[in-house]
Amino acid sequence: MQIARAGESVLEVEEPDLVIYRLGGGVDGPHLRALRRAEAEWSVGKTHLLALVDISRMLSSTMDARRASTEPGVGTRNRVIAVAGGNRYTQMLVDLTMRAVRLLTHSDANVRFFGDEASARAWLYAQRADLVSKKD
Repeated sequence: MQIARAGESVLEVEEPDLVIYRLGGGVDGPHLRALRRAEAEWSVGKTHLLALVDISRMLSSTMDARRASTEPGVGTRNRVIAVAGGNRYTQMLVDLTMRAVRLLTHSDANVRFFGDEASARAWLYAQRADLVSKKD
């Protein structure tokens, strides 16, 4: 179910614990912040999240978008992140951003890259039991 749209990007959720960022076109800071606010509202009270970031339609991201990624979030930090799609350049941008996020937020979120959404989902679902057993 889609719960937010910002520019060409959307945020979808699937109960009980899956949040999907479908990033499209040029992603900027206000767009990413809007999606993150929608995630925070949806995830209130959840002990963990599986996050799928689909970058297959993302063309670029601004410095402000990368900065927005490193801003403290609201809600659980107990999550795993699967990034699906994208070319090597886009994957490199996302990888550098995720490294900065982990460094600046002291997060130990597990992040993996996948060529397609099906593989990303399979890995995410396999991580669920470990997340459920962890405390935030």
